[in-house]
Amino acid sequence: MEPQETAQNGKPLERDTVKIPSLAGVSARMRVDVEGDSLGTIVVERGRVWLDRAREEADVVEADVVAVVHDEADFRRMLGGDLNPVVAVIQGRIVFRGNPALATRIILALNAVKPFGLRLASRT
Repeated sequence: MEPQETAQNGKPLERDTVKIPSLAGVSARMRVDVEGDSLGTIVVERGRVWLDRAREEADVVEADVVAVVHDEADFRRMLGGDLNPVVAVIQGRIVFRGNPALATRIILALNAVKPFGLRLASRT
């Protein structure tokens, strides 16, 4: 049996973790809010990425970036590759608070790889 990898906080990584080479060396948390309600947090630990949907804890999680979207469907479309993240920012569909360069890097990497596309599209 392989030893389970752990994040920097010592918690086991979820099995839906995806490795994204363009985020190698990056460790950050990006909380996603829709109309003041948190959808969860996208966690990046040295290039491994997963979606933490623990909404009740997301409001108190220290995030490096907060992505504020007006419509949850737009955010799903962006992660699924159906909405260009640059266009979404220009149109005001998503606003980043915190470090915009880091947010852009994470969103563009997720848009290119689409690790959450099928899971988010099937969520109602």
